[in-house]
Amino acid sequence: MRPHRSAAGLVLCVALALAPSARAGNIPLDEPPPPRRSSPASSALDVAWAVLAYLPNRVFDLTDIVRFQVRVGPGWALGARVTRTLPFFVGGYTATWLGLPGPRGRPSIPLPAGLAAQSGFNFGPTPIGGSQGPNYGMGEIGAGFQLYMVGFDVGFDPVELADFFAGFACVDFAHDDF
Repeated sequence: MRPHRSAAGLVLCVALALAPSARAGNIPLDEPPPPRRSSPASSALDVAWAVLAYLPNRVFDLTDIVRFQVRVGPGWALGARVTRTLPFFVGGYTATWLGLPGPRGRPSIPLPAGLAAQSGFNFGPTPIGGSQGPNYGMGEIGAGFQLYMVGFDVGFDPVELADFFAGFACVDFAHDDF
């Protein structure tokens, strides 16, 4: 391997590691949104911001519905989930992924690449051993696998589909709009 390619790969990995929305395991999904101050000036700014952020929020809500990631990195793993409370996972991997990230869980820009790692055995809402994997959506149904150096993770979240349609009426029950 040429040194300049290794350096470029290292720079990409460091940049993705430092981007908060690229780290799959660091997003608290059950944390309520921070309280808002209310005053006439802040209300006018809130309305202006809601108008400005309306279209980007609809696009970001659309990307929350589906997860489709191609992973590259070492590991052997198999996993499936029917909502966040019924996951199954066995194996381990550390990989870089490209694709649709799936549900954000908080206001953030959905980056098309990131880092993912998971190991151990998990069956049910409490991990039995190993590390916690990516944060999946509350209602996400999906599966993933890692075979040596290549893996996939796909999912569909009907809760995020409902949030997408509710967003047209400025309702954000997923608390992920800006």
